[in-house]
Amino acid sequence: GKGDDGMKPFGAQKGHVVDFLFTLALFCVFAASALMVVVIGANVYRQTVRGMDSNYDSRTSLTYLTEKVRQNDAANAVTIRSVGDSPALVLSQQAGERTYETWIYVYDGYLREVFVAQGVQVKPTDGQPIKEQQSFLAEKEGSVLTLTATGTDGETRRATVFLRCGE
Repeated sequence: GKGDDGMKPFGAQKGHVVDFLFTLALFCVFAASALMVVVIGANVYRQTVRGMDSNYDSRTSLTYLTEKVRQNDAANAVTIRSVGDSPALVLSQQAGERTYETWIYVYDGYLREVFVAQGVQVKPTDGQPIKEQQSFLAEKEGSVLTLTATGTDGETRRATVFLRCGE
């Protein structure tokens, strides 16, 4: 008829508004939940990476040091000296008629290593940087060598190496 202007009754429009608001609210709840899952997942991932980095940082130096000692582990070939103010692990090895020394120490925030003929004076700047390291300590009692390393994360780890007696 003539009175029909295409408008729906007021109640029908209100129903569509309620449906739209309900759908919008449901979408907002879904979006907020998805965002929370992403944020929580990112935090878990960040903590996992931090833990792995810390573990790598604190264990790598000790692994390196113990392997170097095991390559030349006679008790009389391992001594502890100092380079500047830092303690140094000195590994001696015979090559022909000459004796050579590998000095391992921490200087300027790095674990360093230098290979020299026995008797050569080692300066702190001589060593090649191996890895960032806060500090390093070696203690030897008889044939027991204790290595303590503190990584850049402040985590301190200790390893014990039993040296062979004699050559």
